[in-house]
Amino acid sequence: MKGRVKRVAIPYWKYALCCLPAVLYIYWKHGLIISLDGVVSYVFFNPPVENRIFDHIWFISPYILISLCLPFCASFIRRYKPPFVFWGIVLILSQLFKSYYPDLLQTVVIYLFFTIWGLYYTKRLGWQNVVCVVVAVGYVVYAFGIEKRPFDLQANKFPPNLLFLAYGLTILGIGGSYMKKGLVLLYDKFRIVRYYIDIYSKEGYEIYLVHAFSTLLLGGFKRALGLNQIIAEHLSLQLIYIVIGFLFLLNVNIYIF
Repeated sequence: MKGRVKRVAIPYWKYALCCLPAVLYIYWKHGLIISLDGVVSYVFFNPPVENRIFDHIWFISPYILISLCLPFCASFIRRYKPPFVFWGIVLILSQLFKSYYPDLLQTVVIYLFFTIWGLYYTKRLGWQNVVCVVVAVGYVVYAFGIEKRPFDLQANKFPPNLLFLAYGLTILGIGGSYMKKGLVLLYDKFRIVRYYIDIYSKEGYEIYLVHAFSTLLLGGFKRALGLNQIIAEHLSLQLIYIVIGFLFLLNVNIYIF
């Protein structure tokens, strides 16, 4: 827990202090005065999500709560060795009664499930993995094919719903082990991959706190060049933009940091 506070909480407090003038300006612009409750909320990982300076750090509160739960979950798994499907049943039960607890707790429940999956990831899950993937794929097909839900992961993760969860489980269940092997292979063979992974691993979450500014910069370039509509109308340009945009954000984050 001490390491998580050092790598997440302390960088957030430094970031929040740097952004304090902007926050005070937002309140002043709306004719408001920040209250004591507002200050406490701001300090404890619940800042206002205006002007995109904070909307990228929504998961700090869930992360801290999951960090508190993780030692108990890990101890329970070591002692009682429950099958992975046990957690799936717990998750389903929690979703049946989610209307009785707040959005923050719903988010913690969903992402804690992904965290617990990580504790099982070194084990051979066999049929349990197959069951999870089949259920997840079945729900994705149902959501898209019958309910006609839009494919918008951003809209589905605040708080995360079953479609977001099912999509994530499908990706992890089918491709997780292959992606892990591929990433290790790239890390071993290419120095530039080691450079980026090492710097992000070393600096932790702190380097990501400049992400809001690099995202705004990228969006500004698109608007200035009139590319928003052009990219939106061509799938090939969207794919190119994803790659170029990712590399742009990656390098700007490191440079600003």
